[in-house]
Amino acid sequence: MTSETRAEGVLLSWVDLRTDPYDTRGRDEGTPGPTLTLLFDPESPYRGRIGQAVLFYRKPSQGPRAHEDFAVADATRKEIERLSANAPIQVDVIPWHGEDPTDHRGIFEFLDPKIKEITERFFGQPVIIHLSPGTPAMQTIWVLMAEIGLIREPFTVVKSLPRAYRAGRGAVVPVSLDIPTLYKAFHQARPRQVSSAEEVVLLDPRYFVSDRLQQLYDKARRFAQLNVPILILGERGTGKTTLASWIRSNSPFRQPEKDRSWPSVPCSQYSPETMRAELFGYKKGAFTDAKEDTEGLLHMADGDTLFLDEIGDIPRDLQRLLIRALEEKSFTRVGARIPEKSDFRLITATNLPWDELKKRLDPDFLDRISVLGLEVPPLRAIRDDLPWLWQHVYQQALRRTAVALDRVHLDAADHARVVAYLAQHPLPGNLRDLFRVAYHLVASCLDEPIPAAGQDPVAYALEQGLTQRATTASEPDLARTVAAAFAAAEPLDHLVSKTQPLATKTVERALRRYLAHELRRIARSNGTKPQDLCDVTDRTLQQWVKQEEGGVKRET
Repeated sequence: MTSETRAEGVLLSWVDLRTDPYDTRGRDEGTPGPTLTLLFDPESPYRGRIGQAVLFYRKPSQGPRAHEDFAVADATRKEIERLSANAPIQVDVIPWHGEDPTDHRGIFEFLDPKIKEITERFFGQPVIIHLSPGTPAMQTIWVLMAEIGLIREPFTVVKSLPRAYRAGRGAVVPVSLDIPTLYKAFHQARPRQVSSAEEVVLLDPRYFVSDRLQQLYDKARRFAQLNVPILILGERGTGKTTLASWIRSNSPFRQPEKDRSWPSVPCSQYSPETMRAELFGYKKGAFTDAKEDTEGLLHMADGDTLFLDEIGDIPRDLQRLLIRALEEKSFTRVGARIPEKSDFRLITATNLPWDELKKRLDPDFLDRISVLGLEVPPLRAIRDDLPWLWQHVYQQALRRTAVALDRVHLDAADHARVVAYLAQHPLPGNLRDLFRVAYHLVASCLDEPIPAAGQDPVAYALEQGLTQRATTASEPDLARTVAAAFAAAEPLDHLVSKTQPLATKTVERALRRYLAHELRRIARSNGTKPQDLCDVTDRTLQQWVKQEEGGVKRET
């Protein structure tokens, strides 16, 4: 990690055989070509902001131009290094062994893995895709890769302009076709309401490493085509809202005009009366504040998808009303008598375990909403995906905090330290834990002097983002964190702090209560006595169940 200011941008560009490094074709011989224009023209917004340039060139195996392309690329590299001597730009020159410069497939198959490799290598730095150099086929592939999401953000697509063609514009201008692809729809889609911030975490199947994530999204892709209710299970912060949005974006039950606010509701945030009005709408005069006829979310969801988050908190009477809406595709507004139609597809989600969900929901309702089921794994079960997940979360944290990249000086080794630590942590908050670390990391990099008596930002962010989170967690969360670490034979360094001692009594109570619940449940289902299953009496187990933090008793 370095503290000095440095150029952060990474330029990706083909080399133009006719005009790089200088255009010698016309009257103004020696005019800087497109690459030098972008890097050094006084009117270029990227002058002095590029620290790395990756130049691609074609290197055919035979033919009269087998060596000419390399000569141009090498000359361009040397000129960039000469002109940037005071603030050196590192230049990589990469050959494409292609025979046909109009071969779109060949160009794509070459660029796709290279772009992934480069964006991982320069993680955290903005990428500038330069369209101007190269053949039309090369330029077309750049645009398509950018538009359909094959280049990871942050990136900008630009073209450079010779001085004679600027007409009041700058030396370099952005390019965007704004093609309405499914990738863009997924990125732009936002549920109307959600119960947490997890909707901004976009899990991209192209980057999945673990089998569990790949299998989950394969199943979700198949389910997306059916107008059948889907129930998503998973711990807090695992990305259930993201999965629901992905299913909608990849299904026929989506109306593009609703992408930026599609029908959804967090069930825990409403009373039974307000939630019924929110879902079904109401007639004027139905209650005190009903000043006019109002449509509900079922109206909005007609031809689209309705998402009910935290479904375990939905009132019983609404469950019965929703059964009718699901079976008959009809509902009645509050205060109305005539039913209305809505052909909607339902997706629900919960962080409750299945056994707890069965206690809260009417069996008929649960049967109907769980025809198809998906379970999002916790991060501790998909550790192979942590490197790219951390990259994504860190970029999101920068956007949400509106901090410019050039103010946060972290190198690949710093991010590798973060990922290595995360891989050893139970991460009870899942993606929220990653965001917490990212926010602390950004904040500590901006602070002068560094907080915590000169401690380096990475160590500070990990301690504040994870240690504090774990030691101040609620009783069940803390117990689950300890249990997960024990199950994986992981160290507890992240839970132990001089300033916040580990609450061992809290952990012990929660684990005992869990054990007592399970033993008594199994005994009931087997028609036996709890003391036949363990070495303590049923009376002792009842006492464990009743224990609550602070010594308060609770009947269960």
